[in-house]
Amino acid sequence: MTDAPLVLTPQQVSERVGVGLPTLRKHAVTLEALMGEPLPRGEHLERLWPEPVVDLLSRAMGMVHRREAASVEAALRVLHSPAAPPLSDGLVSEMLTNRGDLAELLREALAPALAPIMAELTRSREETAALRRELAQEVGAAAAARVEVELIRGQLARLEVTAHAALPPATAKSQPTGLRGLMIRLLGG
Repeated sequence: MTDAPLVLTPQQVSERVGVGLPTLRKHAVTLEALMGEPLPRGEHLERLWPEPVVDLLSRAMGMVHRREAASVEAALRVLHSPAAPPLSDGLVSEMLTNRGDLAELLREALAPALAPIMAELTRSREETAALRRELAQEVGAAAAARVEVELIRGQLARLEVTAHAALPPATAKSQPTGLRGLMIRLLGG
């Protein structure tokens, strides 16, 4: 028997931790950057995964599934960093899952920057409400003016009928114009 650590192929690691090969390659790059050395390579230049590295990746993915870390990369950093203090499971979970507290912290942090924006928003809303009231008044006035215009049109139509009735009928014979017409009118004839 040999005491050499067990080394797994990418396909075996993919099946064990439940991720696709492209995702596994991404995690391998992260691990290599954190460890400062590349994973060993096989005959076909594929990465070979030592058992302790696979366990580290599995623990990191477990942290993400339990919402103890925001990403696998963040979990790997926490697990790989020897100087990092151990995190209690409850503390990290509480920090990441208590949305109400997080929202309150964000509101407190952003309040000074948001105060002028909120004041401007309130002023804009009040101005918009005033403009809407003014527009409603103008629409009412326009409707009243439209009604008045229709009444005046009706009166004009009645006046035209009355005026036409009061005019003498036009004769078929046209009156002469010019000097001759003037003479005829003066002489009454």
